[in-house]
Amino acid sequence: MPPSVDRWAGEWLRTVGLVRDPRAEPILQFVDHAVAWGTLAAFGPFRGRGKSTEGALLKFAASVHRPRELLQLWRKADVEFASRVRALASGADPTGDIAALDALMAGAQDGELATLAALVRHGIPPWHAPALARRRELSGEDWLARWLARQATRPPLWLRVAVPRHTGAVRDVLGLDGLRVVAQDSGALAVEGPTPVFRSRAWKEGKVEIQDLASQRVGEGVPLGAGRFVWDACAGTGGKTLQLWSRLDGRGAIHASDVSPARLAELRKRLQRVDGKNVRVWPWDGRGPPTLPTEVAARGGFDTVLVDAPCSGSGTWRRRPDARLRSVPSSLGRWAAQQRDLLLGAAAAVRPGGALVYATCSVFVEENEAVVAEFLQRHPAWSLEQDQLHGAPDADADSLYGAVLRREAK
Repeated sequence: MPPSVDRWAGEWLRTVGLVRDPRAEPILQFVDHAVAWGTLAAFGPFRGRGKSTEGALLKFAASVHRPRELLQLWRKADVEFASRVRALASGADPTGDIAALDALMAGAQDGELATLAALVRHGIPPWHAPALARRRELSGEDWLARWLARQATRPPLWLRVAVPRHTGAVRDVLGLDGLRVVAQDSGALAVEGPTPVFRSRAWKEGKVEIQDLASQRVGEGVPLGAGRFVWDACAGTGGKTLQLWSRLDGRGAIHASDVSPARLAELRKRLQRVDGKNVRVWPWDGRGPPTLPTEVAARGGFDTVLVDAPCSGSGTWRRRPDARLRSVPSSLGRWAAQQRDLLLGAAAAVRPGGALVYATCSVFVEENEAVVAEFLQRHPAWSLEQDQLHGAPDADADSLYGAVLRREAK
């Protein structure tokens, strides 16, 4: 699969000269719907072969252990497949598959079977059933049911207001630029409209940043204080770096690192746009503890370190439905190994008494609670202060995990 359906489709539309053509939007929309609903659409023919819903579901799950097998079913599909995708995306149930799976979920005595039915009913490939069953065990049946229901729709575009007390004025500026605020959560604004955010006055003047609500909540949970030295160890293009910098309000120092020179270059551009001072950018490949800057080493380490670790991206399936096809169970072990290494390397940079914040955009236990639990078991000098899942299903946003760990003071 391409790295992103949106990116791939956009590149293809530019190649064939349709990027500004009115026909482009329906094409993009159908591709998006096909990935989001393709699993349920592919299940239909199995049930249509005279099998019971349970038998059809088990047969379907046995036939698609990985993306290649699901894509093979798509390739064999005829025009009926496209019509089923369109119907499902519009909320219709032309073949009764949704009703049949709902009935199976309600009456299933087997929890694993009920989870499998719920996944397929919401367009999620069945190979994710074991990982989501573990999430169900920790968060409960209701949480999983509500989270799966959220997967049918994209979350809105969330903005972070740089200075929360100016939120009212920012709303007015966005409105003048043709962007309508459809939801507000404190200093977070969800917007829609014909004007790209990048062309709005609020963006150009540094009054807003594009940052999902769940990501903002993780950033708000990072322990800060006047004069603190903070390291964003996996900064990417700097969404949380800018949030932390804003929270310090010039009364501390932010360091930001990433393994990718391209992402760090984009971060530097974003800092220039908002005149971001007190931010030092330097590379870190995650292979072992970093070499601490002189002023940080003199303090015994950073006061706070944030590790926003690379992950499967299961918490972003609503925005990137293709990610549910590219992630497979065998990859979770590799992600977790990388996450453990990053957490261990970053922990060495925290001073005694300091805080280590671990975050992912995944809902899988293997990448979240399990990684934290293993770290704590191996390092008794650390303790867990709090951890939680942010965003969907409780908010119309992505789903992110955040944990705050504390190193004992000597």
